[in-house]
Amino acid sequence: MTKIEIEQAVIASFKQVITNSGKSYDGTVDTNTPIMGSESPFDSIDLVTFIVALEQMIEDDWLFSVTLADDRAMSQTISPFKTIQTISDYIELLIKEQQ
Repeated sequence: MTKIEIEQAVIASFKQVITNSGKSYDGTVDTNTPIMGSESPFDSIDLVTFIVALEQMIEDDWLFSVTLADDRAMSQTISPFKTIQTISDYIELLIKEQQ
């Protein structure tokens, strides 16, 4: 799986969580889109839903089991949950470590 495929999957999951939550998001969803913080459309429930959906998608589509929200993720200098790009980079790292 390529970095672009990971980013596309993360963006699709982001959009799906927004749609399922009934919220509207007028911004462009790209690698700079915030996942956490005041500029993110996610509340805490949306964030948890997003993380679980990503973990499940990775396992279902790519046959990799990853845990995105663990001590390692929480101890990063830059949170992997800051933007679409940071979570994509973190997923890519976790997958590469399993190969």
